[in-house]
Amino acid sequence: MNTENKAILSPTILGERNHILKKYGNYSFSAALKEVNDTLLIEKDSEIRLGLLAAKSWILRKKLYVALHDPYISALSEIEDENIFDGFDDGEHNEFDSLFDEEETTEKVKKIEILVLKKTTLDGKAVAKNTIVEVDEKLAQTLIDEGKAKINTES
Repeated sequence: MNTENKAILSPTILGERNHILKKYGNYSFSAALKEVNDTLLIEKDSEIRLGLLAAKSWILRKKLYVALHDPYISALSEIEDENIFDGFDDGEHNEFDSLFDEEETTEKVKKIEILVLKKTTLDGKAVAKNTIVEVDEKLAQTLIDEGKAKINTES
C-alpha cells in the first residue's frame, strides 16, 4: 500500500512534502503537526498547500505507527524506513536535547501573586476576572500597567 501512495503523488507534490518534512525533522510529531496546520491556515499557493496536506497525512500515519510499534521514536527524522531524511543534519538542536541537562540557571525568576481585574489570557489559557494567579515579576508588571491585574494583598 505504501508504494501505491507514492505513485499517487506527483513528483512536484512529493518534493514539496519531503521539503516540509525535512524542515520539521527534529520536531516531535505533535509539534510538526501543529506547525503544518498553522502554515496551512495562511498558505495560498495550491502546490504548497497540497504538499502541506501530504506532509500532514504522512505525519499522522507515522505518528499512529510509532505509537503502536515503536514508542521510543520522538522526532520525525528518527523513522528508519524512510529515505526522506537521508543526509539530514542531526547536529541541529531539537526540543529533546536539553531534556536531561543538569544546567542550573543563575537567575532566579521572582514570582508575584496577582489578582486578575479583567478577563485575560495567560500562556494561551483564559483567566477569569477575580482569579488569583502567580506569575513572574515581568508579566505581573505588564498586566498591572495594562490595568488587567493588581498585586494580591489578600492572604
